[in-house]
This record gives sequence, C-alpha cells and structure tokens, in this order.
Amino acid sequence: MAAALSFKRYIDNPYQDYQQGEAIEIDTVYVISLIRYYVEMILGNTNPNDNGSGDLYIGNAGIAFMFWKMNRSPQVSSMYPALEYAQAYIRSAKRTAKSTRLNPEEKCSFLLGNAGIYAVGAAIAFDSNNTAVLNEDMKKFLDGVDICKDNHREGDEILVGRAGYLSGCYWLNKYLPFKPISDDLILEICNILVERGRRYAIQSNSPSPLMYHYHGTEYLGAAHGISGILHMLIGSPWFKNSGISRSKFNDIKDSIDYYVSLQDREGNFPSTTGSSMNLAKPNALVHWCHGAPGAIPLLIKCYLVFKDPAYLRVAQVAGEVVWRKGLLLKGPGICHGVSGNGYQFLLLYQITQQKKYLFRAIRFMEFLSHDEFAFRARVPDNPYSLYEGFAGTVCFLIDLLKPDSAEFPFMDVFT
Repeated sequence: MAAALSFKRYIDNPYQDYQQGEAIEIDTVYVISLIRYYVEMILGNTNPNDNGSGDLYIGNAGIAFMFWKMNRSPQVSSMYPALEYAQAYIRSAKRTAKSTRLNPEEKCSFLLGNAGIYAVGAAIAFDSNNTAVLNEDMKKFLDGVDICKDNHREGDEILVGRAGYLSGCYWLNKYLPFKPISDDLILEICNILVERGRRYAIQSNSPSPLMYHYHGTEYLGAAHGISGILHMLIGSPWFKNSGISRSKFNDIKDSIDYYVSLQDREGNFPSTTGSSMNLAKPNALVHWCHGAPGAIPLLIKCYLVFKDPAYLRVAQVAGEVVWRKGLLLKGPGICHGVSGNGYQFLLLYQITQQKKYLFRAIRFMEFLSHDEFAFRARVPDNPYSLYEGFAGTVCFLIDLLKPDSAEFPFMDVFT
C-alpha cells in the first residue's frame, strides 16, 4: 500500500513559472522543426495501405485528421502534400469502417467507431472539392442518427456514445459551410441525453439531476463521463437560440454546478463518483480524459454561455494543478499526455489573454524534448495516433503557432 501511495503519474515541473513583465516569444522555427520531426516519425512508422485500426482515437482516421489540420495551417501547409496524405489515410480508415459497418454501435461511435471516420472523410472530401465522396461520407455519418435516437441503447459519453456523436455534428457544422446537421436533429439527440441522464440519476439516487454510467461506473471526466456530456449539451442550439425549457435548463445547469462542487483544493476533479479507479487517492489523475484538464473546456464554455465569472475562476484553479502535475509519464498524447495538458493553457490564454498561460503552453512544448521526458516517459500503446501519440502532439504544436485560434480536437469551446 505504501508503494501505491508514493507512486506519481507525473514528472515534477522543472520550470520556473511566468514572471510578470517577462517577454514571451514563440520560437516558430523550433516548433516547425518539431512538427517536421514528429510527422517524419509518423510517416516512417505507419502505412495508409495497411488495414489496421481505422478510428480517430488510435487509428488512421486520427492521422488523416492531423494532415487535414496541417493542410489548413498557413505556417505548415507547404511542408508536405498534406491533403494527399489525409486522403490516403482516410481511405484506409474507411476500408476498416466498411468491414465493421454491420455493427450498429460503430455507426454512432465517434472517436472509437465509424462515425468519426466518415465525419473526417467528409471534411477532407470538401477540402478536396470531391462532391461525390463528400455526399457519400455525410450519408454514412448520418447513418448514426437512428442509433443515437434509440433511447434504450447504451452509450452516452464522448468516446463511443451520443455526446461524441454530437461533437461530430458540431465539428461538421463548423467546418462545412453548408452546415449539414440540422438543429432539430441535434436537439433530438440532446433530448434523449437529458432523458437518460434523468432516469439514471433517479435510479442511482444521484445528487446530480443528470448522471450517466459507462459499464456500471459513474465517470466524471471528459472522455467517458458527465463533464464531456454536459459540454455537448451546453454547446447545443438550446443555449444559442433560447429555446430550452426551464426544467431542462435547470437540470443541466444544476448538474454542472454539482460537478463544479467536486473540485478539490488543488484544483483537480475526481475521475469517478466512487473509488474503483483511484488507487492512490481520489483525485490522482490529471488527464484530459479524467481530471482537471478535461474540465477546463467545459468550464470555459460555461463562462461563455452563462456569463458567470465563477466558472472562469474554477477553470483557472484547474489550470494550476495542470501546471504542477501535468507533465505526465504516460507520454506525449492529448488524451492522457503532455500535449493534451498543454492544450488547456492555450484555451485559458484565449479566454483571458493572460501571458502566463501562453508561457506555460510553450514550456509544455519544450518539455517534449526534455531529457527527463525522453528517459522516463512511457511509450504509448499507439505512439503515432491522434489521442495517444504524436499525431495529437502535432495538432498541439500547429495550434501553438497560432494560439488565439487553438482548438482541442472535436471539443470546440468558442463557437
């Protein structure tokens, strides 16, 4: 037991924090050299002709997304034929999707299923001016609607459930100018999310008006838990067009406030309502998927939606624990790695324009090349992927080049 208590999931931050008045400059040449280094690693160790995993989380669709993002970045778009690479990797992902198309869950699973593959495929087809492929991919993405609308089917969270599908809807509406997903369709899914959250909260005697579970565990984080679900609910047309009922508004808002009440003195959030995951202490994980980093996008979104500065203060407190404990041993990725935590400082910088957050994002970028990180960090199971590996790191670095428009993949805050 003592050994478990002494285990740390992070490397002590070796950097002095920002000092007021300190000049901040992004070394663009260095960042671009890192991007080139990681992209060469990805190209040297993956093959779009292989029929491996296709999904966004660890598969070829995630690498396709990285190249799509590169193609849209003025600073790096000329480094590689990025759109051609995006097309090659998404074709591979769609071959995988075709082989699993009969599984209903794959149709609505965004990060770990076919819905995400076809969403990214549609965006790549749009940028490639390929109308036929765009229409085909959009049709296959929309095959997930009926699965999401089945109130009795399990799966509500970001990784494989309804909230993840909503994140794809929002992303497509942002990047396809004809906005292919109607408000009515989105709100049908939102209504089911609220109904299911209410029903489970009553069954489980939850103190939150809405609560959800994933395989019997009440997760709280962004990936499998309620914070990611709530983020998608307040990103809905309900909170843009003032068309929400008072009861739904109260249940969503009160659930957010319940979640906020769980923040500890350090600024972190527990990963579950129980203790099944928490081997050392209840709030041990400082990851996007579990803990403060994944809470920050929700909290900033709450600040923008409800105009209450208390949410921004909570987000900034969460940022402090990310600074102290966010240099993770798990590797470079955006789900549970250094880049995902660095992303949160870019979001805090956008909303506050405080230089310390840009300073911190730059330090997290620098740590990716730090000797201690190279020596001690774990090699992820999928080291070249979007969420576990270097494809996500490349996305973080691209956004660091233009920090005022940084966007954590598929979790938009500012639109």
